[in-house]
Amino acid sequence: MSYLTSLVNKETITPLLKPGQFVRIEPYHQYGFFQLPRSTTPEILPPVRVNLATPFTTSMSAAVDTGQTSPISTKVTALDVQDLTLAQYKLVALDEGVRFEVYQPNTVARFANRNGPISFDAGTTKYFLSSGLYSCLPEIFLFADKTPPTVKAYSIDLDQPQFYARFAAFGFKYPLEFKEMPLDKETKQPLEPIALTVKVGERT
Repeated sequence: MSYLTSLVNKETITPLLKPGQFVRIEPYHQYGFFQLPRSTTPEILPPVRVNLATPFTTSMSAAVDTGQTSPISTKVTALDVQDLTLAQYKLVALDEGVRFEVYQPNTVARFANRNGPISFDAGTTKYFLSSGLYSCLPEIFLFADKTPPTVKAYSIDLDQPQFYARFAAFGFKYPLEFKEMPLDKETKQPLEPIALTVKVGERT
């Protein structure tokens, strides 16, 4: 048996950015290059629970076997962090009978293939979490309060309506400082090594 040893496949969830390293935040024309100062360290983000439904007022009808029902669509600001802070979140669905889609920006699916958005639900994410398969969990990056995602919740329960549509988000946050990165005159590539490049979506 071979064991994967990359940062995203360790037995414990490990920060991707270390003190002194640089990160490029896309779209570049809006954000640019930043550094995690050597005087700071990544900070743990304890689990945050987000409920897209409200019991008995904003519920989801039971799913139908003839097609997809209308989702609850919510712009989630509960995951915002301070200015000049990058947040790295892993997502876990908590309620059975609900599947989620993440859009970042609001009109573009964060997880997608050629056939459309990729969803996640409790059946998969709870297994990944309990098995230590952290790299399989959906992951999003947010920058300060400028890039909140929109999350859609769909009922997949054919028997009864859903009054809760909850997911949990946890991970790390990185307090950053802006850096003017020197570029190679010919290739226009950074002269300093970039430890991490993330896309946080267009500002809306």
